[in-house]
Amino acid sequence: ARLLTQEKMDLFNDIAKLPENAVMRRINELVKRVRSVKVHAYIIHFLRKQMPIKPWGKKEKQRKLIDNLEREFMMCARRYDLARGDFPNVREYQRYLSEIKDISEFQKLDKKMIKEMDKVFSLDIPALLQAAQLQR
Repeated sequence: ARLLTQEKMDLFNDIAKLPENAVMRRINELVKRVRSVKVHAYIIHFLRKQMPIKPWGKKEKQRKLIDNLEREFMMCARRYDLARGDFPNVREYQRYLSEIKDISEFQKLDKKMIKEMDKVFSLDIPALLQAAQLQR
């Protein structure tokens, strides 16, 4: 009976923690999405910068970039100090890029957007985490 009572109390404690865990899970998902957007923006910027300005040689250069995407990801991560674990799957990204007619037509990197994302990481997410801690 004592073991059953203890299990029952543990179950109630776990149930009480569910909303807490849901908040933390949503914050973690937000962090993951923001990091993903930031990495995607830098990848596009990095690849776009390597494309020739003149029309000739664009297709060959684009094909080379796509074929060597693993290497390009590593160079991009190093150049912009990004965590390699935040990068998308190389094969999926290669398929995505293969459908793009001209990488050089991608929009330029929006530095304002990057600053906003950095602000989210430095101010907004810590504030969310602190608020979540206070709710406990």
